[in-house]
Amino acid sequence: MNNTPKKLNAEGEEQAKTSLAVVKNEEKAPEIPSLEHRIQKVEDLSMLIEKWRKLTEIRRNLQPFSLGADGLGATVFLRDASGKEFKTSNTPVVSALMEEIKTTLDERIREVETQIKF
Repeated sequence: MNNTPKKLNAEGEEQAKTSLAVVKNEEKAPEIPSLEHRIQKVEDLSMLIEKWRKLTEIRRNLQPFSLGADGLGATVFLRDASGKEFKTSNTPVVSALMEEIKTTLDERIREVETQIKF
């Protein structure tokens, strides 16, 4: 004898009730990266940390740098790869250059900080 519950349709005939089975998705264990991959990530992280240290050291070295109010306190020298030189003691130019250097360094430091993830 069948113990499946039955229900009657509109004509009064019995129909077998279908049962729903819940299928459980098996969770996969997280894949462990290879040793080579993990070492590469550590080396990449080390390079980023070194870059961050250099940038912050340069930024720190600019902190005590001050321009003289008399316009004679600072001179900027630039030399390109071919040996050509540019030199100026113009305080507004030197001041603007220093601000641009600080801004650029701050941006680069923030970029590197966002890349450091582990």
